[in-house]
Formats: sequence, C-alpha cells, structure tokens
Amino acid sequence: MLKKLKPTIAILDSGIGGISILQSLIKKYHSGNFIYFADNLYMPYGNKSKTFIKRRVESIILELFDKYEVDLVIIACNTASSLIDESKYKNVLTMKFNPNIHCFATKLTKKMLNRENVIADSTLAKRIEENIFDKEKLDRLIKYHIDRYKLNQLDSFVLGCTHYELVADIFEKYCPNTQVIKNSTYLMKNINYFPNTDQLTVEFLQSKNSYSYLMKLNKLIRR
Repeated sequence: MLKKLKPTIAILDSGIGGISILQSLIKKYHSGNFIYFADNLYMPYGNKSKTFIKRRVESIILELFDKYEVDLVIIACNTASSLIDESKYKNVLTMKFNPNIHCFATKLTKKMLNRENVIADSTLAKRIEENIFDKEKLDRLIKYHIDRYKLNQLDSFVLGCTHYELVADIFEKYCPNTQVIKNSTYLMKNINYFPNTDQLTVEFLQSKNSYSYLMKLNKLIRR
C-alpha cells in the first residue's frame, strides 16, 4: 500500500479508461509512484445520475487524500470531470475540453458540456471495456462508429472519453485525413511531477474486489 510514499499521483476512473492517462504518465516520467482507483462497483458512470456521480467521485477524492496522502488526484473520466469543480480542491486535476473543436464523447458528457459540436454515443465506452483485448472486434467496432457519426469527414475531433483513447490508434487508422486529438494532451500539460525514485510503482485499487478485473488492469497497463 502506497501510504505516505511520496510523491504519489492517484488516477480515478469508473473502469479501465483512465489506464490511458496512467500510460501517458509512465511514458512521460518512466518512474514514480502511482495509484489507480477503478470504481468498478459503479462502472460505467455514464448511466448514473449527475448527483450520484458528483457525490461518489467527491467521496473517493477525500478518501484518497485521507488514506493514501497522495500529492495529486487526476479525475481520468470525462463525464466525472464535467461535474467536478477542481478549484474546490488544492491538488485535483480534471479533464479539460477545448470548446472550439468537435468532441466525440459519451451521452452524459455531451449533456454536461451542452455544446453543439459534441458528438456522443451511449454504448461505445462500455463495449470497449468489454472487448479491450479482442483486436479484431475492436477494429470493427471503432470503424462502425466512425462511419456512423462520419468522424472521418471532420477536420479534427477530440477523443472525449478515456476509453476512446485506449484505442486511439484505430481511430487514427480509419481517419487518415482527420486530426484525432487525445483529450489527455491538455491534462498532461498541467502536470508537474518530480519522482523521487528511479523505480516505477503502480498500485491498483478497486471498489469491487475482483481478481479477474485486477488481472485485466495489470494486463492492460503492459499492452
């Protein structure tokens, strides 16, 4: 357990989507102390009420700071980010949205952002989670959604869900003339992290203890 092991960054998401943020952090820093909290008991957040998500995420933030004394909590969920006011906290970062670029997100994120240029789907994030290690199925799934929403006809669009970032390479494959932007790009620019170790330590936490889900997270981070 990473209690009082500093500096430590905690990444919070309802499922596996935030692994894309953890991968970006590891690629950038190569070492450090990280906690990944998967709220798999209530995954996905997309079909929950705004009130529930806000209260749930705020309670996890407080728990992480209290029990693990982390230096920074990253809300690696676009839906939750749209509901959490990071200015209320000293060391919390949420996903940022560029209002001038088309965004491909979830239905609830679209509702929260209330913008015309947000394209949303209600099931894709969950289906990516379910099929993350089935490359052929993921390929067909992403191509179908690109065609359905005509994403490859846009000049650019942001992947407004961290689940989508896990398969960013497939989006890029079928959108060769479109700039596919990872929403985490904006987040990474705002992180100043200084590891005090040459080692890489990652601890996975779950709200619903599941050995198979833990193995899934471990496998995914090495993908």
